[in-house]
Amino acid sequence: MLLPKPTFDIVRLSFIVASLSLTFDYSVILTAAPASASIRFASYQDTGNLGDPTFDAYENSGAPRPPAFGDGGSGLGSAPGRPWFGPEYTAPRDPPNNSLFSGNLFGRNRRITAFDIFRFAETPQIQYAWIPDGSSGNSVSMGEFDVSVVFAFPNFMESEQPIYVAPSFGLTMFEGPQSEEIPGQAYSGFLDMQWTSDPTQRFYADLGLTIGVHSDFNTLTTDSLRLTGHALANISLEENTTLKFGVMYFDRVDIKLLPAFGVFWNPHPEIRIDLFFPRPRMSQYYTSLNNYDVWWYIGGEYGGGSWTMKRTGVASTQVDINDLRLVTGFEFGLAEQLRLGRHIGFIEAGIVFDREIIYKNTPADNFSPGTTVMLRAGLGY
Repeated sequence: MLLPKPTFDIVRLSFIVASLSLTFDYSVILTAAPASASIRFASYQDTGNLGDPTFDAYENSGAPRPPAFGDGGSGLGSAPGRPWFGPEYTAPRDPPNNSLFSGNLFGRNRRITAFDIFRFAETPQIQYAWIPDGSSGNSVSMGEFDVSVVFAFPNFMESEQPIYVAPSFGLTMFEGPQSEEIPGQAYSGFLDMQWTSDPTQRFYADLGLTIGVHSDFNTLTTDSLRLTGHALANISLEENTTLKFGVMYFDRVDIKLLPAFGVFWNPHPEIRIDLFFPRPRMSQYYTSLNNYDVWWYIGGEYGGGSWTMKRTGVASTQVDINDLRLVTGFEFGLAEQLRLGRHIGFIEAGIVFDREIIYKNTPADNFSPGTTVMLRAGLGY
């Protein structure tokens, strides 16, 4: 059975990134060695282990030991049955059953206030991408600006894992084409939610849901409200190898749902290889600057977006702008962040190809802009 062209193109991009990742990986981390010598992964940092102390700091030192309850010579006696100040300890009462957070959403005995909401806020995220595309009849240049603030609410559904909620706003600016009328800008306001069960378990889930309005704000229809998301299952095959599979929902005109599958391999603390369709990525430690590490990476992604737009002389319609992106760049952050796949910021360049503009109601107007380049940078993403 032949795959639809958009799906086939994404598979091809994933294959390209996977091939480049494996080619570079085997040329860098496998050191040349005699036939009789064992092959070892090269390390770029000193990871010496001092171990735990094997002596008692108070033994034979002349220094008095710290006092403790129940110690006959400490003078403290037994631990009190009640605090020195205030009333006796009592078991906390559950919130009323009609409470919004009645012990089931963010753990028991927890009331969420407006002050708590801001206390859960993390670092804001901001990024901008520039995609120039000449001045021919079908050229479409784009600027993509996104900003969000992530809130981490702990112990979601008593899972001991947080749920991440990110109110977000996106502005996409268009220039061209000459042959078709597209508004100069489109907007996206959405709420992004993501939760992962305990990743230390052999089997864990990764769930995400995004709901928002995507429009030029001159027209609002039922197509303006879009739901996207993903549901992935992760199975740890070994300590450094994880199998991932599930689905990703895009809710676009041309592509609604895609299967998602792949293998994550962490052969060395300073190398991460994620052979995952439809977003493959390989990253590796590069250097250190003061307290921050710098890694370089190569990856692929399914880009673009979908909005409802008002076109001159044509009824409002949903418009897809789809493309494939092959990128490489540098990311920086604390050492432990990067080893877990997170970072503080990044800067990258790439190629944008297989571009297409798709109109839901007038498919005869569909067209394909040419291949171009992209520059993108961000903080917090």
